Amino acid sequence: MRWPVRTLMVLLVLATSACGTKPDHFESHPLGFEQLQGWSDDNHAEALASFLSSCPMLMNKPRSATSGSHLQVDAATWRSLCTDAAGVPRDNNIEARGFFERRFVPYKIANNGKERGLFTGYYVPTLYASHKRKGHYTYALYQPPAGLERMKPYYSHEEIARGALESKGLELVWVDDPVMLFFLQIQGSGRVKFDDGSDMLVGYAGQNGHGYVSLGKIMGDEGLLPKDQINFYTIRQWLYDHPDRAFGLMQRNPSYVFFKRLDQQGAVGAAGSVLVRQRSIAVDNKYIPYGLPVFMETDLPATPNGNLTSFHRVLIAQDTGGAIKGPVRADIFFGEGSDAEYLAGFMKGHGVYSLLVPKEIAGQLPAN
Repeated sequence: MRWPVRTLMVLLVLATSACGTKPDHFESHPLGFEQLQGWSDDNHAEALASFLSSCPMLMNKPRSATSGSHLQVDAATWRSLCTDAAGVPRDNNIEARGFFERRFVPYKIANNGKERGLFTGYYVPTLYASHKRKGHYTYALYQPPAGLERMKPYYSHEEIARGALESKGLELVWVDDPVMLFFLQIQGSGRVKFDDGSDMLVGYAGQNGHGYVSLGKIMGDEGLLPKDQINFYTIRQWLYDHPDRAFGLMQRNPSYVFFKRLDQQGAVGAAGSVLVRQRSIAVDNKYIPYGLPVFMETDLPATPNGNLTSFHRVLIAQDTGGAIKGPVRADIFFGEGSDAEYLAGFMKGHGVYSLLVPKEIAGQLPAN
């Protein structure tokens, strides 16, 4: 899970997705699959594999209805969907597409009549660490204290940076880069590499109960960076270039995220399943139930030569995030590595998406 999870890259940038002063209002209207631009060109078998990864967590656990859209997918529906999906040959794109078309109805989602929303990205950063404090490895990655939920609000980011958790035995590892440690807290999961060649995946294990304050907004409001140039890379470079001011600036965000070791092979979302590169998204779970497919129509960040890449594909709602608010809002998981960092760092696209609703419960959604 990511900091709520998240925490996201967009928390660093200025908020641009609010619909004026109106409160969010979930709206939907049914479509045919032929109305989804690029539907037939997608790799549905790949999407189906991501869908199936959520099944163990969803088939046997009752889920309450979402408060914003009032959708409720009961365990019996999940068992039927997952059993059907499991019978589709994993490498058969035609049959996978047939599964989605047979079992779901697409609904175009809108917020107060606006179908276009903001889509950002996140990834798994890499940090370098030591099991013990030594040399340059002086910045602790902390595990949560026992009973954290009962103690909220817990120590603030500034108090922890000043040593509030020292001598409590909560250090998971020690890292050498306080700036990337700050970004790790925003992403919610990461990989730490040790000097002996081994590595470890770490993930979200709790948060101190303080609200998140956007570093990007502070920097834009105070003229530290031009507002139209704020992104992951410009913020990170400014922090590296101004070490005398970086610590104080980062500590103005009182939120603090705790971590744990992950035994899975990849980052885990709030729904409990391992996230899949460019097939998993974080959504506002107030409107979009975990596990449901979404067909997104947007563009990825421009390549260095200025070319945009269309991104029209099925993604699975498997995570959530602190900055992911509203019916048409999502954070795309881009995985690990330099390409993932680039896409997550610059992803700030607008587009539309359609929620694929199981036919059994399609009547829960009024057509708006």
